[in-house]
Amino acid sequence: MDRQSFYFFDIDENILHLPTRIHLLNTMTGEEQAMRQHEYEDIKAYLGVPGLWEDWADPPARAYREFADGKDRNGEEYLLRDVRRALDTASWKGPSWEIFKYAVLKRRPVAIITARQHSREIIREGLKLLVEHGHLPEEPNYLAIYPCSNPEIRDELGPHLTTAGLKRRAIRQCVEMGLEQYGRQLPHSFGMSDDDLKNVDLITSAMLESKLDHPDKRFFVISTNRRRHVKMEILPPHKDEEKLRAAEDAYYG
Repeated sequence: MDRQSFYFFDIDENILHLPTRIHLLNTMTGEEQAMRQHEYEDIKAYLGVPGLWEDWADPPARAYREFADGKDRNGEEYLLRDVRRALDTASWKGPSWEIFKYAVLKRRPVAIITARQHSREIIREGLKLLVEHGHLPEEPNYLAIYPCSNPEIRDELGPHLTTAGLKRRAIRQCVEMGLEQYGRQLPHSFGMSDDDLKNVDLITSAMLESKLDHPDKRFFVISTNRRRHVKMEILPPHKDEEKLRAAEDAYYG
């Protein structure tokens, strides 16, 4: 068995730009307003705050229904509909598309780690559409699929964890799965990309934990953010940093 390079990807704004909408609820009138994810990110801090958005809320069961398994009024599965719609546009490729395509072409082990709530089966069906539309020659060589907000996956990873904690746990588990399947003794490398700087910090933390567990392996974080497009290798902390970390752990319990 040979050394492997493992690739971990998010879906939204990473591999693909999808038109999935978030549905806000007007708590006074019951009216709904749908918007794209980037639009929601711009106003979410103002929900419930005096001003333009004070009567609006984002109750999870209603707001994120298009990010879970389910069908629209035409009977189309949300994710499959949105992938098809995206592929009809000129801007469907996310910032990590070329890296993802390379990993597929080279048959590298690929993990999908996303905050979406879909089942693993629906995510696989959605990405299979990329093959059917001629954008990939075959499906990825899947190591794992972790839709972290799916109730079954939450139970699997840890129901008490936040979404960030779930993604962090999923990254760690994918590393262990890769080592188990492809040989713990080999000098494998692992990398994950994301455009969201908060997620980049989360990935960096998870990769550092894995580096401490497996110092002979290599770990990379790729930031595809427009302001900071960089590839970083995670290195073990300096001895003084290890002492400081140990002291902090002892102090804070």
